[in-house]
Amino acid sequence: MKPQSRAGLDDVPPYFKTEPVRSQLHLERNRLVLTCMAEGSWPLEFKWIHNTTEITRFSLEYRYLIPSLDRSHAGFYRCIVRNRVGALLQRRTEVQVAFMGSFEEGERDQAVSQGEGAVIPAPHIRSFPQPQVTWFRDGRKIPPSSRIAITLDNTLVILSTVAPDAGRYYVQALTTRTEKTRPASRSP
Repeated sequence: MKPQSRAGLDDVPPYFKTEPVRSQLHLERNRLVLTCMAEGSWPLEFKWIHNTTEITRFSLEYRYLIPSLDRSHAGFYRCIVRNRVGALLQRRTEVQVAFMGSFEEGERDQAVSQGEGAVIPAPHIRSFPQPQVTWFRDGRKIPPSSRIAITLDNTLVILSTVAPDAGRYYVQALTTRTEKTRPASRSP
């Protein structure tokens, strides 16, 4: 009779039931729970890595909890699972953190004579991902037309202004469940 090794003949090395998504986007200050869905002979032990840094020691905990995401949590996460017969490295998942800062410029007045063009730059805002910007005049969305355009950098351009163009303009920035609104200019 052969002597049996420490690991039993029926022992199963760890394997993953599911792999994480390649990329995931979460809102700043939200809670994030990453899971390492593995099976195999118990006890299974788990360790978590953020980018190239080990952020936990091996333990029986298969989840990693971030109670309140901030931008420093963005990056690549993966777990290592091990048992007495083997170890396995999970495919990495990229965690992206959506945020929106405040508009960096305040409200300003701008006067343009009738018949002249008006150029109203959107106030700068730090954001990830890039926000979708919408312009409004006196509370109504401004649709692009043959006289009104919004440039790629979100500047509002009005060619040959007319009396109905006078009013209070503001810009709204939206990105992944975040929203900021800022008055931009008055009375072109």
